[in-house]
Amino acid sequence: MSASPAWAFVHPPSEPPPRACTAGGAHDAARSVWTRDTGDDPEQLWQLLIDSGYFNLAGRSAAWFESRRAPFLELGRRAAHLPGLLKQTVWRSARGVEATLSVMKPYRATWLVHQLARRQGGSRFEPAPGQMLRDLYAHAVAHARGDPGIRWLASYVESTVPFVQRTHLRFARHAVGEALLLPLKMLDVAGDAPGGVPASGLELQPPNATERALFQEHLARTRPAAYVDALDLGPDTLGLEEAARPWREAGLERERHLLVARRHGRPQALAVLEVGPPGANPFQLLDSVRLFPLSAAGRTAFPALLNAARRWFARKARDSFVFLAEAEGDADAAGVPDDTSGARPYLWLIPATLAAAFVEHVHAQTVHRLLPTTEKEPS
Repeated sequence: MSASPAWAFVHPPSEPPPRACTAGGAHDAARSVWTRDTGDDPEQLWQLLIDSGYFNLAGRSAAWFESRRAPFLELGRRAAHLPGLLKQTVWRSARGVEATLSVMKPYRATWLVHQLARRQGGSRFEPAPGQMLRDLYAHAVAHARGDPGIRWLASYVESTVPFVQRTHLRFARHAVGEALLLPLKMLDVAGDAPGGVPASGLELQPPNATERALFQEHLARTRPAAYVDALDLGPDTLGLEEAARPWREAGLERERHLLVARRHGRPQALAVLEVGPPGANPFQLLDSVRLFPLSAAGRTAFPALLNAARRWFARKARDSFVFLAEAEGDADAAGVPDDTSGARPYLWLIPATLAAAFVEHVHAQTVHRLLPTTEKEPS
């Protein structure tokens, strides 16, 4: 992996590496009778997200989430019939649904682990300490590994959460040269009004072949190869056609739109806009924009590109989207206020060949160290 130190860990920590997955362990947990696949009880799952405090993580209002409730429930009812795209796993006790973890396939060879939450007080129902989280991860990851085309396992994780530090981050730090931890800001952008100071004299159009090649050169200089492959940003996958096809065949929205800003005919910056089905994630992880400078002054075009993104998402009936700002200063250049209140998210990425070892690592980290009931993962 040709990674810059800004994008991957280059110094392994002093702790011993996670042990390899044994013949039992994670696979035994995946067969646990305590773990169930959901699809017929999305109302319970939505209530779990409320009860767990999951919706408190990003400072959004109750009304904001309520507007996302109907599509979440609708897609939840269909999830059981779309195993190649979505899987919602829940852990039940005598009192009902205690915890949940989901996976979905937004890209051609990548499964995204997301939406981890649990109710307070559920640990008293566990047959063994930490069983709940071990079962959820083992079952969800096992489903993703059942896809013969999987190459990557990804997640957007909040690094300030102790559980995430012990599991996702610690594992990635041991997997030097294979795993990726990319710091970024995940900023909500409202679609109702333009923001920032627009740059004058810009032409905004889909990129031509020369500009696409320039974008590939930019990615080769600034991003690891794993990032490009996992997010379908290579020259043969940039249109997202292969990844989007199964979603569309299921009657679900999945699309990518590219937009370049030119000044006097010269490319300045490029925007990658993506949209996914409403309800796929309460935080709209699939409704996103990434901005990339293609010249020394390319960031001056960010406000214009972001305003164009507002118009594009409005045509998709979205009132907001997520700006994934992956380089220091991108948010300021785009004119987006950073109101993340000390959050430090990462894009976490490991090759599928390490997925079983990651589940075993989660097992090891939950045997003797219990996650406090107020901790959640914001993805």
